[in-house]
Amino acid sequence: MTTLFGLERRDGRNLLVVAAIVAVVMAALADGAVGVRLVVGVIAGVISALAFVVSTLLINRYKPDHW
Repeated sequence: MTTLFGLERRDGRNLLVVAAIVAVVMAALADGAVGVRLVVGVIAGVISALAFVVSTLLINRYKPDHW
């Protein structure tokens, strides 16, 4: 089952997992107050989510037929 952008249901689940893990790790490793750590985690999670979407779309678009 494909959505409008060509991502499958499992791609969305994987996107959330990757973004959450990156956000938690970055929030734990950042220096500063709790608010600063949360902001850093959210920003890193969003950036990793965008990179995940772009790479997944490119892979789905240009992958060989035998994959």
